[in-house]
Amino acid sequence: MCNLGIFQFAKGSVPNRKHNINVDGYFTMNEDEHPSTIVKKAHPTAKAFFDALDTQSSSSKQSETLRRRSQSLGWRNRYSQATQYPVSVQQTQFSVQQVQRGEVEGTYGTGATVWPAAMVLVKYLEQNSELIRMKNVVDLGSGTGVTSIASTILGATSVICTDGEENVVRLANDNIEQALIEISRAQPAKSLSRSAIQVRTYWWGDGSMKDQQCDVVLVADCVLPKLYPIAPLVQAIDELLVSPSSVAILSYEHRYFPEYDPRDKFRELALERGLSVDIILQEKMDLVYSVDDIEIWHVTREKPT
Repeated sequence: MCNLGIFQFAKGSVPNRKHNINVDGYFTMNEDEHPSTIVKKAHPTAKAFFDALDTQSSSSKQSETLRRRSQSLGWRNRYSQATQYPVSVQQTQFSVQQVQRGEVEGTYGTGATVWPAAMVLVKYLEQNSELIRMKNVVDLGSGTGVTSIASTILGATSVICTDGEENVVRLANDNIEQALIEISRAQPAKSLSRSAIQVRTYWWGDGSMKDQQCDVVLVADCVLPKLYPIAPLVQAIDELLVSPSSVAILSYEHRYFPEYDPRDKFRELALERGLSVDIILQEKMDLVYSVDDIEIWHVTREKPT
């Protein structure tokens, strides 16, 4: 018996050697098997394990830290390798397509999968929907388009979904089209207008959006200096935060970078442009989708003294 604390795998319940399970609960093949002979699907034992991670424990002995970490393990890993990533926002369900190995093969960069920080941002917005409702939103580095779709569900007046990679822009557009179809079929009363979402290519700081009306800028997991310079991102945010009431809402995942702390560098560059950065307390975030290594930031224009 292998005891994982929340769920137990009994001896003999695991698949044989030709049905290995990866960390996300999917069958994987061995080297001697041909890909066409394997159907990728969730193993019921692993599925039950991840379902258990999402269930809040009623035991008074389980610490808050352990509970949060166990739930985080569930949502962070369950769909990371899936072709379709299912999302629920205010009881509205949709899914977005992911393209695996896009970064390795150089076809999609890092934008073709739903990263944990994107889901933290989506669930933060769901918890604080007044930040989005009746607002004009620009989504920078939108990747799969999941944050743009969520913003529309949450009542944004308009959403401009942007990315710098042409392949990723096409993927986001396809995902938006598919999500609108899924929602209209499953929940006709919640059908969304396609005209509320625009999809376009945008390179940070290229000046093409200086005159864009914008109340909220969304940025999910783009402060990543190993892959993208921070300065153009800060410039783009600066150009879009024209109104004193405008705000940029970012999700940031801590990752080691040898040259400097990305968080400190972002704050330094923002301050040079008259922008202030506030870190949101975890108490204001979703109970399950809040973890120690992912933060939510609010960036606003500093008020004149």
